[in-house]
Amino acid sequence: MQEIKWLILAAGEGKRMKSATPKVFHKVGGIPIFFRILNTAKKLNIKAGAVFGKNIEKAKKYVKDVQINIFEQTERLGTAHAVMCAKEFYADENGYTLITPGDIPLIEKNDIENFIKFTFKRDADATILAFRTNNPKGYGRVFEIDGEFFNIIEEKDANEEEKQNNLVNSGIYIFKNSLLLEYLKEVSNNNAQNEYYLTDLPYILKHKGYSIAVFKTSEEENFYGVNDRKQLSKADSIAIKRNIGKHMDNGITIYQPETVRIEDDVEIGKDTIIYPGVIIEARSKIGKNCIIKSGSIIIGSKIGANTSILEYSHIEGAEVSSNCSIGPFARLRPGTVTEEKVKIGNFVETKKAVLREGVKSSHLTYLGDCEIGENSNIGAGTITCNYDGEKKHKTIIGKNCFIGSDTQLVAPVKIGNFSYIGAGSTITSDVPECCLALSRVKQRTIKDWPKKKGKKCNN
Repeated sequence: MQEIKWLILAAGEGKRMKSATPKVFHKVGGIPIFFRILNTAKKLNIKAGAVFGKNIEKAKKYVKDVQINIFEQTERLGTAHAVMCAKEFYADENGYTLITPGDIPLIEKNDIENFIKFTFKRDADATILAFRTNNPKGYGRVFEIDGEFFNIIEEKDANEEEKQNNLVNSGIYIFKNSLLLEYLKEVSNNNAQNEYYLTDLPYILKHKGYSIAVFKTSEEENFYGVNDRKQLSKADSIAIKRNIGKHMDNGITIYQPETVRIEDDVEIGKDTIIYPGVIIEARSKIGKNCIIKSGSIIIGSKIGANTSILEYSHIEGAEVSSNCSIGPFARLRPGTVTEEKVKIGNFVETKKAVLREGVKSSHLTYLGDCEIGENSNIGAGTITCNYDGEKKHKTIIGKNCFIGSDTQLVAPVKIGNFSYIGAGSTITSDVPECCLALSRVKQRTIKDWPKKKGKKCNN
């Protein structure tokens, strides 16, 4: 394959989004639009560059960890002008440049791969990606004569007859670099918008004798552009529906899929069952034979094989090993790590908690900044008191320990292996191995107390 680079035009202000966030960094399927396009470039191993406009400083913050060439369009003078602002990117006359808008989140790897192959097979000097649509409104129209490219006319410059043409421009092109370098400057702004349209360049090249090809595709949906919140919502719905379909094809059972949200970059093992109302956000990994019950939310977490996530559990930034049971109504916060056969029950919250194999915390407990050894049992109402008002401190509980209900472990504190903590205790000092620790006030029983308050003790 000949050398080709990918230039993403993302200089638009996106005023219709009415947002402080640049349009191309709004999310579809859990991933910003710009990065969805960039991910496609990575899959094809194509070096990418981008043109930003007034949004460039904000854009730089989003892409600071990404290897990409960034160019600035200081004035909004049209798409041809935007490409000219990236002249350095296509300075090698022997290569090609693929140019796409920055607001097409649904583009697929195969679309671009087939487009490039078509261009090279035809040995075209420039290629336009077009498709037919039942609703061409808003698109530039692509015109051919005897099956050969003739012109592109933007809708605002088209007459009523020209608007009837339903072969439309996707805004995606491939040009030989040498032609961009030589002929972009010939594009004029003599049009309704007084802008320099990149759509004019194929016409200029055609009339100079260069070969211009039109690649037609039936995948209209893949080139859906996002300009406002309604279009963003529609694109997101399409992306989620695609993800769910892919997972079902791969052997995942999803009940009432129309109620389920599975974002991009989610891995799910075979024979996992997902119930209605589940949300699995981007970059989560779930093993095989898992059960994810209704109302559960999984965010950037790893779930091991044969694990059950019961109703209305919230798991974020956690790593849950295989053969575990989580929930119902559990909350696992970032930094939670469980080994195999751990049980975290209803209304248990964890944060930066490491639970070794076989640990059980069945209900009504907070475990923060702690490490709990194998097979220890944490009773209801236990709290690791990790914050002293200024700093966080760690609680360490050994293996095979029994922590009685309503216990407060005031960190920093260590509980030795095989030790017991009596129910209702507040533990402020380390407990050695094989001990029982208690800290209860001696019970007092005062007879006839209601009578002393002027109340009866019978009916």
